[in-house]
Amino acid sequence: MTGADADDVVAAARRLGIEADTGEARRWMLAMSSADDDITVDVGSGVFGDEVSVLDFDPDDLDRFHALVPHVRLAPRPDVESAIAIAGSSAQGRVQLFPGDADFFERAHVHAASADAAARIVRDVMWETAVRAFEEPDVVLLEVNLGVYPEAVVERGQARAAGDSITWTPTDVSSRVIAVETPGGARRTVAWNDVELGQGWVYLGWIVADSVAGRIALVSNMVDATWESPDGVLTSLDGAIDPLAQEVYLEASALPLVTRLDGQVERDADDAYRAAMQSEAYHYTHVEPNFAKAAKRLYNLFRVSDELEAAVFVGELFDEPAAGMYQVPGLLEAADAALDPAAGIDRDLVLRQLDIVAETIAAVTDGAEEAELLAEVRALRAEAAAAGHDSKAWAPGLADVRARSAAMVNEFFRTKLLADDRLRGLIEGLAPLEN
Repeated sequence: MTGADADDVVAAARRLGIEADTGEARRWMLAMSSADDDITVDVGSGVFGDEVSVLDFDPDDLDRFHALVPHVRLAPRPDVESAIAIAGSSAQGRVQLFPGDADFFERAHVHAASADAAARIVRDVMWETAVRAFEEPDVVLLEVNLGVYPEAVVERGQARAAGDSITWTPTDVSSRVIAVETPGGARRTVAWNDVELGQGWVYLGWIVADSVAGRIALVSNMVDATWESPDGVLTSLDGAIDPLAQEVYLEASALPLVTRLDGQVERDADDAYRAAMQSEAYHYTHVEPNFAKAAKRLYNLFRVSDELEAAVFVGELFDEPAAGMYQVPGLLEAADAALDPAAGIDRDLVLRQLDIVAETIAAVTDGAEEAELLAEVRALRAEAAAAGHDSKAWAPGLADVRARSAAMVNEFFRTKLLADDRLRGLIEGLAPLEN
């Protein structure tokens, strides 16, 4: 990496009207080029992870994440060790100023006599964690993913293929049963206590009234479960122990567990991560175009593929005002869920959420487009403020603002990424992975 590389990146960005700092670009590229895969501890903040992830993490976000941890981490059990991290774009605060959600990642290491017993413990702790939200103020469970369908079924009118992840609503979680039908009409029940682990996501999603940020946040926890037998053998309960990638661990006490699990990761796990990012970047640029999502995958792909000039260029896009529109659909989704009277979320916080949406739109748009979108947001705010909130009146405006905001941020990233010759060549060179 040379100073000329950073100069070239900044010059290319400025030609497209993107603000960029040569000194910052040079420092980032130098740090990334010398980074390794070892676990790095940030002494000042106490967080740790692989060096690349720690370099992108903003310690100024710690108070907010620590405040959310009690609501999202797995319910404690004496036979489960836990290591919780912030992951995805939420863990890249130095680069991504406008992350969508607060995505957590938790390693759950189970001590049990058998694999079946370990799976039962995971099911139990997931249920305890999910139902905890029913008693917590300002926390609303949205869904849980646990297990996969062993056969094709129709769930709530939607066709699900064999192997599809099972999505449990709060009502399903309470009853621990989902009623489904086979395509031929035969009735089936899926019981929580019978689902097998090993495929599909182990995931929980909520909305949380985030008092530190003064907004309603979409929050999730993706769980990677492992089992340790009485003779000390470590086994993944989903087929593979995840490598360190994009997660920053928030509690120094978890370092011994993470270090031990990292020692069990397959040698080709990093290659699998690069392949996953390449596959997703290809999907969102060639199959189902969504250049905002593609930019996030491209940044991660370029970071780990030594395409540092390309990574810097993509990173410079994330703090442009137009990138702030990426948050709008999530902000509106959280506001929508919070308006349910059963959620118990303070109505004033919902109104503040809509004010944040309006401020974001006003900072990015102008002219007739700005006037139209802000008028719709004002109408949403008035509807939200009404004591007798009418979901039929609310839904069309909500869908329109979400769709138009998503289209605007998608177009911003598309035009900027493809306007740079180097980036366009790398994107055009993406290929689907061979099975």
